Amino acid sequence: MFKLLKRVVQKTPVSIGTKLSSLPFEYRLGKDYTDYKAIIKDNRQSTIFENVKAIVIFAESHIPFYKDFYASRKFKSSQLNSFEDLQLIPIITKNDLQKYEFELRTHNIKKGIITNTGGTSGQPLKLLLDHKAYAREWAHMHTIWEKLGYKTSKIKLTIRGMNLGAEAIRYNFVHNEFQVNAYCDFSLIVKQLNNIISKHKIEYLHGYPSGIYEFLKQLKAESPDLLFRLKKDLCGVFFGSEYPAPIYRSYIENTLCVQTVSWYGHTEMAVLASEKEPFIYQPFQSYGFTESVEIDGKHHLIGTTTHNYSGPLIRYDTGDLIDPISYQDGLLESFKITEGRIGEFVIDKNNRNISLTALIFGRHHKIFEFADFVQVHQPESGKLNVIVTTNKKTVEYGTLFDSCNMNMDISFKLVSQPYKTKSGKIPLLVKEL
Repeated sequence: MFKLLKRVVQKTPVSIGTKLSSLPFEYRLGKDYTDYKAIIKDNRQSTIFENVKAIVIFAESHIPFYKDFYASRKFKSSQLNSFEDLQLIPIITKNDLQKYEFELRTHNIKKGIITNTGGTSGQPLKLLLDHKAYAREWAHMHTIWEKLGYKTSKIKLTIRGMNLGAEAIRYNFVHNEFQVNAYCDFSLIVKQLNNIISKHKIEYLHGYPSGIYEFLKQLKAESPDLLFRLKKDLCGVFFGSEYPAPIYRSYIENTLCVQTVSWYGHTEMAVLASEKEPFIYQPFQSYGFTESVEIDGKHHLIGTTTHNYSGPLIRYDTGDLIDPISYQDGLLESFKITEGRIGEFVIDKNNRNISLTALIFGRHHKIFEFADFVQVHQPESGKLNVIVTTNKKTVEYGTLFDSCNMNMDISFKLVSQPYKTKSGKIPLLVKEL
């Protein structure tokens, strides 16, 4: 029945959908949405302690993975008597979870929502979300977007690597958005978007930073008049699913003359953080308990799914390294991603890890003045292929890429289109050519 309703809603005509868009989300996602909206500002230690303690007691009693893991670490839920005691709970990793069958680390599978991490780090993981997960997610996401004046009655143009088959652009009533097909001829998108803008006011763009960047570059080159019309009503841009690389963000903001906002989140739904200021994130403690924990001299982002009793992640190491910026009442208030997801690096001849964010965006490569995208591929340690997306063939790209003090053999590969993942993202590190 749920799948049938979802198909019906997705096919709601735009003429009807835009008229119904002012319908409160309480009626689209249920009362849970407004319940979570109401608790977003509750960052009290006492609330967090009670939530974490409750889920630890439940997991210890009902989920074999936690029962075994805690016993092996000589930890018991009875040790939790104050907020400070939460540090006694053993931290878990994706490796720990993968040692157990899915059924042994979840509870009441029939009432949960099965999903998977994308496996971009080479470690896919099957997960179970609680049935309120999406109501909770959208309550917090809309709070982020409201910083730029967003209301659910306003229309978005969404660019997220979607494959819509024969359709260039499809209207989605649930989020009052027009979704762009990332896999069809661009001229078809231009034609349909012209028709849409003549009838509807598009006030926000939403999608992968790399995808929006690519879309705007192509639009500027092939249909500047349409870009001008699109800019007229825009109020902001929402960056999702990718770190907003400075080169992308700067181009988008300068081209559209609007503000942008990004957030930190992941499939596991243990941590969600809104951008407090550019590249500094403020976690929603009402979404999940978020910590910074120093391990081997580095600060790891740790999250606890305080609301998910179906497949809880308790003090889960996200795999991201951060710089904790500020605390309030003993809680992490803001942080900055320092290296991104562990594994996003290349290795030089001395077997030293080089952060890709630092390598590509931390240096002022003049190559970006001529290239649309710069990606890298590492066939083996000490060797690096720099992949340059461009239509220019006569430029000496080797002199435009800052390789100073890099102990690596560097070669260049020119391509007309960037390498993309199956979901349409444009990764910095290309695993296979």
